[in-house]
Amino acid sequence: MGYNIVLAGVGGQGIITSARILADAVLASGGNVLVAETHGLSQRGGSVVVHVRVGDVEAPLIPPGMGDLLIGLEAIEAARYVNLLKPGSPITLNAEVQPPPLPKITVPSLDKIIKALREAGYTVYSIPATTEASKLGDARSMNTLLLGYASGLGLLDQAAPPEALADSVARVIRRSSIAVKAFWHGFKLATAQSMTTLKRQR
Repeated sequence: MGYNIVLAGVGGQGIITSARILADAVLASGGNVLVAETHGLSQRGGSVVVHVRVGDVEAPLIPPGMGDLLIGLEAIEAARYVNLLKPGSPITLNAEVQPPPLPKITVPSLDKIIKALREAGYTVYSIPATTEASKLGDARSMNTLLLGYASGLGLLDQAAPPEALADSVARVIRRSSIAVKAFWHGFKLATAQSMTTLKRQR
């Protein structure tokens, strides 16, 4: 059985780079991986979804209802591709809504999107990744911060350990210093969030 990761967002957010980091980390950890890029890759601001399949898999595309994790770099696009997930699967979400570049289009608020996803049975972990990356000095590192966040929640353990992911960030991204810093910042935010949740449950 494989582990299926869906990356969804809009062009220009570094989704393809995120997929390359995941694939590089899996291979460096001795695993098998297939990657498929499927939508709007040439259009900045257009819909983009990438399938990353880890383990003993033969086809690059994740069949509907077979995804184990969705990493949403933008909320509307995350909601668009939840049909790829298994029921109740986790979603790590950048708390950001980018309206499509079309006139007179009404888009739902972030709160409504998250509420709808949770009411549909998905576990949603949301973080303002773009804002947090900006605090570190480069909003473009939002994608690696979100990977670190997912790793810190333990949601990428079946793909690669956090150290392997951080090493892959350094190999894949030219501005590796800030990108690696963003990865570990996201990781720490996730672990701190997990500790807070545990304390509330006690």
